[in-house]
Amino acid sequence: MKYNLPCELVRDLFPSYIDGLTNDVTNEAVEEHLAECESCRNILETMKEPAEDPVESEDETEIDFLKKTRNTNRKYVYLSFAAAVCIMALVILAKIFFIGGYIKENMLACKVSVEGNHLSLRGSVKDSEFGISKVKYSEKDGTVTVSCKAVRKSIFHKDEEYQADYEAAGEIEQVRLDDRILWENGEEIDAVTSEVYQTKHAYIGDMPENFQTATALNMAENIGAFTNELQTSKEPYGWKLLLEEDIPKSRRKGKEELMKSYACVLLAVIDNLGEVSYEYRSNGTVYTLSVQEDEASGVAGQNIKECGQDIVQLQKLMEKTELVR
Repeated sequence: MKYNLPCELVRDLFPSYIDGLTNDVTNEAVEEHLAECESCRNILETMKEPAEDPVESEDETEIDFLKKTRNTNRKYVYLSFAAAVCIMALVILAKIFFIGGYIKENMLACKVSVEGNHLSLRGSVKDSEFGISKVKYSEKDGTVTVSCKAVRKSIFHKDEEYQADYEAAGEIEQVRLDDRILWENGEEIDAVTSEVYQTKHAYIGDMPENFQTATALNMAENIGAFTNELQTSKEPYGWKLLLEEDIPKSRRKGKEELMKSYACVLLAVIDNLGEVSYEYRSNGTVYTLSVQEDEASGVAGQNIKECGQDIVQLQKLMEKTELVR
């Protein structure tokens, strides 16, 4: 039988036809129409394709968005980290090669000359890889204190020695490099003298203070290791140094002169010390060497205790005993 159904009617029947809800007659009519109508066949095929799950599509869209957001954030983190590293590197390089840092006085070699309120300074860093980049001055009550910054040498800073002049507000009485005294009342002060002067103390019974003085004088390196005995029960209060190493006969005289020099300085900077003695061996024989206040005063050319109260006088004592040159 020929049904000749119109396209609109056939298409209205497609949902029921696809779901198998139409009877045999309707099915026959629809299939007859489809055999002749390509447009309806295409529509039917399209309707038979499974529909995309909208929830699943939304989930996938959200996942894609989160992935893109995470990747973008990760890029920002990497870029931020790289920028921070670059900034830190630039700061470090600037600190090393341009800004520098204040250095301790024992790392500097300085020479000063003073005329009235005019100070001339020449200085260099003992480590040849660094140079002085800046000098800061401060003054109070006739004392000018100098602080130095150093940077690593480079194409930006090649100078090995720093030279500068400074005009103080009033007459200069003392020049310091941080805690170290460089100059006082017309006398240049050696670094060792300045360090020893700062260890002066009142009582021989204070062994830690005694050790600081001995260390400033570098005694152990020059006369050898020693142990100590203190006599603090009656005057003259004494410090006895027992040398541990045997001194060859050929070096005995020189060592004794050095021991006497150290004794003079110890008597000068320890107020109540009255005698310094040494016990040592030379070629197996035990010897004792003692220095008291009067002998030390004879070496100094003045009361030995006065030398410890004034750094200029201590400098002259250090020069006389040849502990500094």
